[in-house]
Amino acid sequence: MPIRPYPIPMDDFRNVLTLSPLSLVEIARRFGISRSNLMGLLGGNRTLSDDRLLQFVKWVGLVGADTLHLTSGIHFWKIASETQMEAFLHLPTGILPESLRWSLVLEFPPLDRDWIHLKADIGEQCWVLLSLRPVFFVLLRDRLPGIGRPVALMYLQKPLKQILADTSNPGLAVAWAKQPQTLTLVDAPMRDTHAADLSVWMAWARQKLAIDTSDISDQIYPPVTESSEDRLDPATPCAQAWNLLAHRLDVAGAAHPDIVDIPIFPMEQFGQYPSGMVRMDRNWLGDTLLELGKKGRLRCYVRENGVESVIVALSATTRCGLPPAWVSSPSSDRYLIWRDQHLEIAVQLESNGHCIGPVVAAWHRATTCMVQ
Repeated sequence: MPIRPYPIPMDDFRNVLTLSPLSLVEIARRFGISRSNLMGLLGGNRTLSDDRLLQFVKWVGLVGADTLHLTSGIHFWKIASETQMEAFLHLPTGILPESLRWSLVLEFPPLDRDWIHLKADIGEQCWVLLSLRPVFFVLLRDRLPGIGRPVALMYLQKPLKQILADTSNPGLAVAWAKQPQTLTLVDAPMRDTHAADLSVWMAWARQKLAIDTSDISDQIYPPVTESSEDRLDPATPCAQAWNLLAHRLDVAGAAHPDIVDIPIFPMEQFGQYPSGMVRMDRNWLGDTLLELGKKGRLRCYVRENGVESVIVALSATTRCGLPPAWVSSPSSDRYLIWRDQHLEIAVQLESNGHCIGPVVAAWHRATTCMVQ
């Protein structure tokens, strides 16, 4: 007999739990269920009754049936692994709306450089405090440009660990009534008291993470100098982006001589890091393109609506960022051009644009499809 499904979208619920800074063991302990029951629930087994599950959903800070939404309060999420990054990127708009105002959040004195804290305004009396490792901040900034340009500077009234350790909260979220004692705007006395440390931290954030703080009022303008130790090696987030995508695929299969993994980039706008990965074999690509793919000289560019996808050859191995300009003699009917901060497909090489490479393969998806 098939297992009767739970009355909520379990994938979305699972992703929210994955983002919690608390371990699943601690979550189970605080709510009052066994670890085995929680793991069984997340594995798709009916280890809780419907009523108990809905109590759990409310305790986590969610409400809804067919779709889930965050309840009032301050919710705490963490991204420190590929699994948590995947969970965040798969959240539906009902939980994480597309257009958000982000604020930069600090613990005072602002000395911590292991975490980047951001506050998102989800709705009326509903905030999310998102804590990221710097490398994941860089990757997420490429997906959500708004997080790289915060609109305000805020601070935690108590250390985050102390807030998370407080078991007096009626669930995973902090009640909105406690917001003034939890997370508030940085005022003039606070800036003056910590001016030196704040100046150094803001300089590091600008220089290492490319955070644009121009929208933050009354900010401390830091010195323009930077040391080589403060710079984020661009290869680090690039490697992390590939690791994030590679675990979706069978890594053993990727080493097969007849198979290559090709990174996917958006066609409408330039993306610093790949947003996906597609696996192709020799029978589809042919010997020449397979060899280019093995050398890291192929990219797949996909239109936002998914109707058109193209494979582009690169002049040199380029895992992330803008590849060197294609300078070979004309060899294709179409080329991908970077011009005026946009990507476009042109029928010939032109001097007023940066040619990424020739389109060596393309396919179109039908806009309508009848499935029997």
